[in-house]
Amino acid sequence: MDKITFVKDIWYDGQDRMLHCYSRTQRASKLFIRQGNLDSSCAVYSLMMMLMIHKKVTYNELYSREEAQRLSDGGWNSVMRLQDEFLRNLKGHYRSEECGFFFDELQEKLKSCFDKEAKAKVIQCIGSKSNTPKKKELKDSIIKRLDEGYPVEIGFTFEGGKEGHAVVAIGYTIHKHILRLLCLDPGFDLPKTSFWNSIIDIDYDKPNNKLYADSYITPEDSNWVSVDEILTIE
Repeated sequence: MDKITFVKDIWYDGQDRMLHCYSRTQRASKLFIRQGNLDSSCAVYSLMMMLMIHKKVTYNELYSREEAQRLSDGGWNSVMRLQDEFLRNLKGHYRSEECGFFFDELQEKLKSCFDKEAKAKVIQCIGSKSNTPKKKELKDSIIKRLDEGYPVEIGFTFEGGKEGHAVVAIGYTIHKHILRLLCLDPGFDLPKTSFWNSIIDIDYDKPNNKLYADSYITPEDSNWVSVDEILTIE
């Protein structure tokens, strides 16, 4: 059986049937956010789950201005800025022409909220086919970060290049040449018996050296995609 590696400090609670992570005070905090629950979309939802796993913000602080204000010394704090920058407008889709984010934009906005407390690093390989040096760098970076116990935000476009999506990789396994990412996908409900709700197979169709050689599998469908870029938080 292939080995599966997961990020650290997340767990499934059988009593409330929800996925949890630890907060800054080591208390349990709900983790998964379903698209439509906040005023934004996939790239931002995925970033918020990344920040929760990194103990920078809690589920309740994202949803409640009152909870966020409790952290304040009278001025705007990081969580309040986070709400204002990311959650109080309709922008948040990945690479949408009208209202979408590339990850370098997420990186800049995050810097304005947390400065040194949550530095983001972005690696892009937009337009890179499978089995190329840039795609290999991306794969190696994903594996390294997950091995260190931390999540990776994954941005990809569907075949045709007109639409994109963003998810959070929380685990991986390798079978032959295929890197299989186990992901939290804000576009679908989380199954009651699983840590993840979508899968990305990178270089699934590697022998053909295609641009759209990655496979995105959800509870509803599967599609050819191209993993374009990743975002990690230090």
